[in-house]
Amino acid sequence: MNLLCASFIPLLVSTTASDCRSSMMTSCTMAVFSDIDGTLVHYPPAHVMQQDINTRNGDGDIDDDKNDLLYLPPSKTGQRGVISSKTLRLCQKLRNEGVPFVLVTGARSTTLFQRLPYLPRADAYVSESGGRIFYPNSSINDVVDGMVDGVLVHPQPYEGCPSSDLEPFTLVEDLLWRNEISSLDCAGTDGYSILAPRAGSDGFSTLTPPIPIDQRSGKLWAHARLLQKKGFFLDSSGYATAFRINRKHQEDDIASTFDEFLEQCNNREGVPEELGCSTNLGCVDFYPKMSGKKNVCDYLIRRFIKTCSNGKDESSITLKSHACCLCDDDNDVEMALACRTAYLPSVTSESMRRLANESKNVIVTETEERKESLATEAALEMILNDIFKSNSI
Repeated sequence: MNLLCASFIPLLVSTTASDCRSSMMTSCTMAVFSDIDGTLVHYPPAHVMQQDINTRNGDGDIDDDKNDLLYLPPSKTGQRGVISSKTLRLCQKLRNEGVPFVLVTGARSTTLFQRLPYLPRADAYVSESGGRIFYPNSSINDVVDGMVDGVLVHPQPYEGCPSSDLEPFTLVEDLLWRNEISSLDCAGTDGYSILAPRAGSDGFSTLTPPIPIDQRSGKLWAHARLLQKKGFFLDSSGYATAFRINRKHQEDDIASTFDEFLEQCNNREGVPEELGCSTNLGCVDFYPKMSGKKNVCDYLIRRFIKTCSNGKDESSITLKSHACCLCDDDNDVEMALACRTAYLPSVTSESMRRLANESKNVIVTETEERKESLATEAALEMILNDIFKSNSI
């Protein structure tokens, strides 16, 4: 991987990246949105990883009868995610069929950048729970408005990978979305930082010191300061349009009542009207109300489907009619309810489990025999079959 330094400078014009594939998507009627962790990327126990290593022959090659896994770099906590080669092939098959494919994550932008070489190529990449949208640009020598300076993604090879999947690409930010979310009623502009190269074999970049929260303008950061005064420890590193409160990072007195805080957030108690929030595995993410996974998917479905349907009436383009998603957790609930069908390769929260039990449009592909990557592959195959059936009608 070769991830160089990236500079984020507010720009006031919009652009379309050359790899957005609008010219190719001439017959698409569906788009697919996918969460990453717990959905495409899984975290199996160490002994399962060792079993995968044991499927390789003496030369280190893959046994084609086994499920080949691609290993992501370890996280800050030491966890190491995996994604299967078949998952990557199926995601590429969707795009080959003209289906817009979008990755949507609550992760900070810097984390997304570091992981891109190991993730499926997509038509758009969304970070910070909907706060930032990036499009791939395969014309890496061209300088275009909105380009994330210095970020050059070199995809990692996987079993059955076509040469086209290994072509490097840069990222171009959606400036129309950014200009809206950077208003003072939302996140302001002070969270957009500069990345600096870090010495080391991984080639990752790290943030230079960001503007402190107490000096950031915008409704988002005003609420952040209020929560800090109440004793909460906030994680804003690498975020421009959101911040996170993690139970594990709190002092004992705050951690002991964190369940009450989660419930208050779910009920929007104390959350300003201009902001949204979502919970996920003991964390709460705060972001501008226009953001959130459901809202950013709604914005993108109109962009992609309208582009490839020769100016179809925008009012008829909705997530319920033109989108399905893959997801697994609390912060995906609104997106799951908004889409025509939601596929769950894993269920990591009670709210998602209830949703799956109550809705016929939420399909759990995980079984006792089919978990993690196998369940993800099953979900992608179902989506492909659904799209083929729709196109044949």
